[in-house]
Amino acid sequence: MLNEAQLAKAVQDGIITDAQLKELKSLASPEAASASHSQTVEDEAPRFFRSFNDIFIGMGVAILGFALKYAVALVGKGDDFMNFVAPVTAVLIFWLLGEWLTAYKRINFPSIIIAIFFAYFVSHSLINGYEFLFLENANKATPLGIISICGLGVIAMGAFFLRFKLPFSVLLFAGSIAVFFLAGSMALIGKDIITPYLRWVTLAIGLSVFAAAMWFDVQDPHRTKRTSDQGFWLHLLAAPIITHSVLWTSLQPLISANEATAETNPNLMVVIVLSMFVLFSLVALIIDRRALLISSLGYAAAALGFIIYKFDLEGNAALIITMILIAALILSLGTGWYSLRKALFSLLPSQKFFEKLPPVAN
Repeated sequence: MLNEAQLAKAVQDGIITDAQLKELKSLASPEAASASHSQTVEDEAPRFFRSFNDIFIGMGVAILGFALKYAVALVGKGDDFMNFVAPVTAVLIFWLLGEWLTAYKRINFPSIIIAIFFAYFVSHSLINGYEFLFLENANKATPLGIISICGLGVIAMGAFFLRFKLPFSVLLFAGSIAVFFLAGSMALIGKDIITPYLRWVTLAIGLSVFAAAMWFDVQDPHRTKRTSDQGFWLHLLAAPIITHSVLWTSLQPLISANEATAETNPNLMVVIVLSMFVLFSLVALIIDRRALLISSLGYAAAALGFIIYKFDLEGNAALIITMILIAALILSLGTGWYSLRKALFSLLPSQKFFEKLPPVAN
């Protein structure tokens, strides 16, 4: 049987997570085994790093990334061929770094930085490669060319995700699919045709990413596996897309209203923004994810600031009061999160879907 030191080393080496270690210990404890597992759920806690050494290594990866960024710009200056080859070389370097730090060493925080720079150099090499191969003669981006480079971006990010299984990389993979869908739609159908409906397209993309995040969440309601982290990153991507799209769709009629009703527009906007924040708060409480709240807090702050401004306070006073109210709101939601969840679930009808969400008691 493994001792405490061996188990601690297994966590340090990335063989098992802290949550899995707790599960193993609970199985070894008769008292814990008799307790109801349905009452235990990990909080929304994505795993960024295990020690300061992870941050130290991450700093080295970031410095290397910025150095290669400037080196690529310097080498490719005035030479179209090298402008394509240089970022491709950087892509290979960061893939090899992934093999070392992500696949072999299993260090999470530096791997996130590796994934970011990998995505940057992939997009850089694809754009430069397309310009080098096609734009020199045609001097115009074709629909097939746009779809091709976006498709290659999806393949590259999908390969990175499948190879390294890094939870953060699912965000980049989903983002590349969203760009492929959006750019492909504009290229095939036409930018002028898509633009009037762009807010609906982005809303559909955001809801699709949210649905994917929920699929990961229901696979792991107790949040002890890697799928929970993957769901977290997808929620983090979906939240701002949904927030901006909903507000864009809701406020666009008021922004484009005629001058006769212009005086009522700001008040209606405030009502819409605060109503959206309340709705997103309810959804966040139900699914036990705070990402929606983070993305909508800025809008809520702007709405509260407008309300306070209507009281003819001085600019600094209005800003201070707004910040205090937002801070109080965050602290109230943060400290009373589980009590609010419990109260909300007591009002909801019994549905099988709710059973797949994190348990109310924590």
